[in-house]
Amino acid sequence: MISIDTSAKRAKLPARKNPYWQGISGGRGGVSLGYRKASRGAGAWIVKIALDGVRCEERLGAANDDDATRGGLSYPSAVTAALTWSRQQCEIIDAGKEAGAVARIPTVRSSVRQYIDVRQRRSPVDGANARSRLTRYVLSDQKFADTKLSRLRTFDFDDWRERLPETLAPATVNRLLNDLRAALNLAVEKHRRELPAAIALEIKIGTKAGAVLTNARRQLLTDEQVRDAVRAAFEVDPGGDFGFVVLILAASGARYSQTAALKVGDVQRERSRIMMPPSRKGRSRKTKAPTPIPIDRGVVASLAPLIKGRVQDQPLLRRWSYKRAGRLKWVRTHLRPPGSACEADNQWAEVVGLAKLPKGTVMYSLRHSSIVRCLRQNLPVRLVAALHDTSIEMIEAHYSAYIVDMTEELSRRTAISFARPMLQAAE
Repeated sequence: MISIDTSAKRAKLPARKNPYWQGISGGRGGVSLGYRKASRGAGAWIVKIALDGVRCEERLGAANDDDATRGGLSYPSAVTAALTWSRQQCEIIDAGKEAGAVARIPTVRSSVRQYIDVRQRRSPVDGANARSRLTRYVLSDQKFADTKLSRLRTFDFDDWRERLPETLAPATVNRLLNDLRAALNLAVEKHRRELPAAIALEIKIGTKAGAVLTNARRQLLTDEQVRDAVRAAFEVDPGGDFGFVVLILAASGARYSQTAALKVGDVQRERSRIMMPPSRKGRSRKTKAPTPIPIDRGVVASLAPLIKGRVQDQPLLRRWSYKRAGRLKWVRTHLRPPGSACEADNQWAEVVGLAKLPKGTVMYSLRHSSIVRCLRQNLPVRLVAALHDTSIEMIEAHYSAYIVDMTEELSRRTAISFARPMLQAAE
């Protein structure tokens, strides 16, 4: 009987296409672990099962031979993986699903495409952004995209991440990883019976986010700069709603997507507040309640033209759609709700120049500035997080310097003081 349980024994075997088989469970016709010896490089582990006249075979991965690439399986690991796979195949066969079982095992590509469809049904704007990122950096990588989830390991993620463009910002990479993780987890949930039990952990480790250095401090605007930005926004888009968009962003500290989802009825003039819709984050199916955000009465008065004579459930903010009316001419056709934040990039660039803001200032700086303004006014961190629809952990991670300033000021109020004459006498 040929033994394949050590790399030394496997090294003595002649290379051949047919695997060297060894039964590991169930005797003849049960579960067998095979070793296919390659003429060059590492060999590969194969597993097969024969049950009720049905035969299934699957490649488990490379073996940890002396010249194996990283991630090779040792003999005990291969046995464990083979037994796990065989139990899954038994369940499939018992349920009458043996036909086409291999074809139903998803790949990274099929998982991502399914996820894109789900995202676009949930939100056309967010779905378009996810499609763009995943298509450009995941589906375009043929080696990674064609990998079956049953064979996906952490080193596959590492290899793929090394092939990403070096020009990608860390924050962009993390957003891409979030989308990829969600896509793969959705496929694992659907095909849990056909996939190894450890695949969820492989995905979790492989898509772990990297460190991102915050630019919150660099992107802060003074109150006067915020006012200049609002004035410039109304000049950039006279008669349009872009000025109101920037006004609401500056007054509330909300995200662009939240502002775009506002309805006419969300502006409560009598209470000087805006009922801000929740952000579209996470996988929770529960509908989150809007957040009441107090705003200045002057801001409420400025929003009056948007709500006067309009139906409560109509979109509060709108953008013009255009169509080509000639080679170099575009004409307005109809008003529609705002889409993705990138639609406003050109207008915001004009605002930065007109308001003489620091070069490279992004629209998100209005949110940074709002959060820091609240912290400097010594509002509790929990309240700041609630007003901006985020977590306490996020506030602490990105704005810790301002939290320290706030707590120092609060602590200083409790410090005991001593009269100067007493100190002089002690000297």
